Order: sequence, then C-alpha cells, then structure tokens
Amino acid sequence: MTTSASAPELRTVPLAEISEPSEQHRERIDPDRLGALADSMAAEGLHQPIGLVRRLGFDPYEIVYGHRRYLAARLLSWSEIAAHVYPPGTDVLLVRASENLNREQLNPVEEAHVVRLYLDRGCSRTETARRLRRSVSWVDQRAALLELQPDVLDAIREHGLSLSVARQLADVDHEAYRRRLLYDAVAHGATEAVAAVWRAHYLSERERIVGNDAAVEAVIAERGKYKLLYPCDWCGEAVEYADTRTVRLCLPCDEQLQAAKTAT
Repeated sequence: MTTSASAPELRTVPLAEISEPSEQHRERIDPDRLGALADSMAAEGLHQPIGLVRRLGFDPYEIVYGHRRYLAARLLSWSEIAAHVYPPGTDVLLVRASENLNREQLNPVEEAHVVRLYLDRGCSRTETARRLRRSVSWVDQRAALLELQPDVLDAIREHGLSLSVARQLADVDHEAYRRRLLYDAVAHGATEAVAAVWRAHYLSERERIVGNDAAVEAVIAERGKYKLLYPCDWCGEAVEYADTRTVRLCLPCDEQLQAAKTAT
C-alpha cells in the first residue's frame, strides 16, 4: 500500500470526466438527504470541493470522497464541480477513510467496513488505528461488529441502536426472540442496563424458548417481572443491576477498598 501522496491540486473538473468510487464506505445513500443536499447546493453553492484521483482509462478521474456532493451536482445538472485532484499513486483508501470518518458521519457499521478494508490489506490493528487516527480499542470494537448477526447490524445501521445494547442482545441466539428484543430496544430506547436484564432473562428461559416459538410471546410477557440482582461490592446487599454502577480502580486503591471493607 502506498503510504504517502503529494498535496492535491484544486481545479474545476467536468462531471462527464468523473467516475464513481470503486470502493464505497457508505452502504446506502439516503435519497431524502441527497435531495436536501442538492437544495442546499442550489441555494448556497458547493461549500467543500470533492476529492478526485487521476487515473488511466476512459474517465480520467475517480471519486475519492464527496460522492454525495457529486450525485447532488448531477441532480442539479451542473456541468462541472470544484475538486481536490490527487495524483496517480495516491493512497486512495487512506485519503477516503480519513475524509469520510471525519466529515461524512459514517454509521458504526460503515466504519467497521473501513477498518475491515485496512485489515484485509495486511495492516495491523496498530497501523490501522494510526492511519485512521483512532485508538486500537476503537479499531477492535469496529472490527468485532461485523461478527454480529445481520438483524443486529441492521438495527445499528438503520435505527441507531447503541453498540453497548447491540452487544448485549447479540448474545440472544434465538432469532425470533432477538428480533423482538431489537424492536423493543429501538422503539423504547433501551439502555445497556435494561438490555443486560433482557439478555439474562433470555438465558434463564432459553431451554423453554428454543424449539418452541409458541413460548416466545409468553416469555416476553414475563420479562418485566424478571430482576437481575448483583451483590454490591461494598455492602454486599443484592440490588437490581440497573441500580449499580461500574467503578474502575487502580490496584493500590482496590487494596485500600478491600482493607476498608474488612475493617467495617
């Protein structure tokens, strides 16, 4: 993979000479948002040039970033558009990922595909994190997303389900029951604590549910009565999961806490 590239040149390029990106980070383009962008460009012009790379072939330019701006310009029947033009040999993946991650507001699943592109091309987790200006833990979290079930990914992608809730519900291995939980989580805005209770409830009733779809609705009806209890690390009292908090301590402070508990 090429690791560096010359600075781009700002120029005006005919739309007819531009081809769409060979690798797209966006899984889909919302037609309503595209229409709104076209309206904005019609009224205010183009705020940010798109990115192109020179290439050999019938169309001398390929889109690196700004695909939606290009499509909006086509909707407006523009004949040309302002662009940052990168020379041949540019690390297109790096430039596209950097621009899209920082400007295009990709959803977590789209971010996961960006990470996967780097890993599939032989980049290590550390190198991928450096190139994307993210932490290694962020890279690991995004890479792990693609191992989740399609309906969980869809809830993240289309409905903004939080990653913490998604990870809890991904442990529900009965598809119909998981889909119902995903629906409820999206409809009612479930927190991670609530999703953890739902997950624990499912696992406690799993044998009753698996192979017996008729039991799904009955178990769902009982879900509200289920309580997930955890012992408090300080007083030892069993309390509901939602009423607990996670506290991270360094080893010396943990030793002091344990000593204080022993003394009381």
